[in-house]
Amino acid sequence: MENKRVTYLIKDLNHEIIRYICIADESKLKMPTPAQMQILHFIISNNKKPIYQKDIGNALNLRRATLSEILKTMEKNNLIFRIKDQTDTRKKEIIISEDAKNNFQIVKDKLNEAEKVITNGIKKEELELFFKTISKMKENLKMKG
Repeated sequence: MENKRVTYLIKDLNHEIIRYICIADESKLKMPTPAQMQILHFIISNNKKPIYQKDIGNALNLRRATLSEILKTMEKNNLIFRIKDQTDTRKKEIIISEDAKNNFQIVKDKLNEAEKVITNGIKKEELELFFKTISKMKENLKMKG
């Protein structure tokens, strides 16, 4: 019965997804983590306005300390760089690097491919039930948190 625990099954599925994407990576591109991909997607999607750490934290529901560590790693890996805001030197605008922009589409394509593989043979109704169940699980955690 231990193998039927929801938390373990979700963790295992996540592990298999990451393994699939990394094995499918013939280019040996250094894959961003899922959290880094969400941040890159947010920055790219909002490229018309300056983006700050607070914007990312609010949009992605990440704690300040967690986000700070992720951004440090992203900066170290040349995915982003931060520049001081001209009007408020306490704030730093987060800019995506050209390399990250170029590689983002490659990684996004790999994720889309993984999505097709994962959902292969699953009926629309089954997916809808899955989405509803996951949503309810998230709500349950939020109510307890």
